[in-house]
Amino acid sequence: MPTKSAGKKRVKKARAPRAASGKLHSELLELAHDAIIVRDVDSVILFWNRGAQNTYGWTPAEACGNVTHQFLKTEFPEPIDQVYEKLYKVGSWEGEVVHSTRDGKRIVVASRQVLQRDSHGRTIGILEINRDVTARKEAEEALRNLSARLLQLQDEERRRIARELHDSTGQSLAALVIHLSAVSAKIADVDPSAAELLREAILLSQKASDETRTLSYLLYPPTLDYSGLRSALEWYIEGFTQRSKVKVDLNVSVGANRLPEIVERTLFRIVQESLTNIFRHSGSDTASVQIDARSGTVRLEVADNGKGIPEETLATLNSSGGQLGVGIRGMRERVRQLGGWLRIRSWPSGTAILVTLPVTESAGDDAGARASGFNG
Repeated sequence: MPTKSAGKKRVKKARAPRAASGKLHSELLELAHDAIIVRDVDSVILFWNRGAQNTYGWTPAEACGNVTHQFLKTEFPEPIDQVYEKLYKVGSWEGEVVHSTRDGKRIVVASRQVLQRDSHGRTIGILEINRDVTARKEAEEALRNLSARLLQLQDEERRRIARELHDSTGQSLAALVIHLSAVSAKIADVDPSAAELLREAILLSQKASDETRTLSYLLYPPTLDYSGLRSALEWYIEGFTQRSKVKVDLNVSVGANRLPEIVERTLFRIVQESLTNIFRHSGSDTASVQIDARSGTVRLEVADNGKGIPEETLATLNSSGGQLGVGIRGMRERVRQLGGWLRIRSWPSGTAILVTLPVTESAGDDAGARASGFNG
């Protein structure tokens, strides 16, 4: 029969591999570059690896025993109660949070938190893995700011070219038509063949003048500056319907005051791009544009009754702008720089672009102040 001492030896031998395994796991966690934190159910830090020390600056002795979100002054993307509710419901949570380091610097980290449960399903600990993504976020912000600046420069250049076409090229073509008409009146009885050529020249000059005027307005409609969004959209939609045969129902409700200039310009460009996409891709012969301003926000919806967008393509468009050209990405960037949001909805018989923008100040009736210099 085995003695008690033999039984103790067997217990020690059974525990030895577990202890060695735990030590090995701890050493492996120390090798990770990411910040790895183990905390108990009350979020008190129990383990703080070398990656955490390198990321935040505190040693394990300084960090352990503290409550994580208080110690790191965590700024969550949603209320902390919702974070913990999802963590305990799903068993894990992922998101970007803002933490403080030992020297007071605020950093952005991509955080993944996972529950550890015992054999009865009870939570006994939480594993948190954090990766510093501050440099990436700063680069993304710089890129977004550059993109916003490029859009601003693009609008300014469009306005400049449109003004040149209208005031210079357009006026020259108009003068050409007048002079050709005067010559035609004098030569009609002298040389009928020459008079016919002049009439054709006059028609070509008039066509060039009309096309130049239309081009200048498409680049930057002067009515957007001196008459406002409604007038500019009415003019654009009238021409769009003539060119595309797509009937568009326009409904603008923005009150008596003008919206801020950049908001009006953004809404006009989004409508312009959306209607172009409807004509090119949807196959719809009708569309609707609804704009409604109230309670400090303006809401835009551009919808059609076309063939819709495949589900996979729609998911890509709503996440990154997709592969349908720069248009969607440009719209999204215009909306982002104003602090708004853009969403695309689609079903088998139609698509809708939904945009909401904050309006922080009243533009007032400043049509005269915004006149761009176009005449006629």
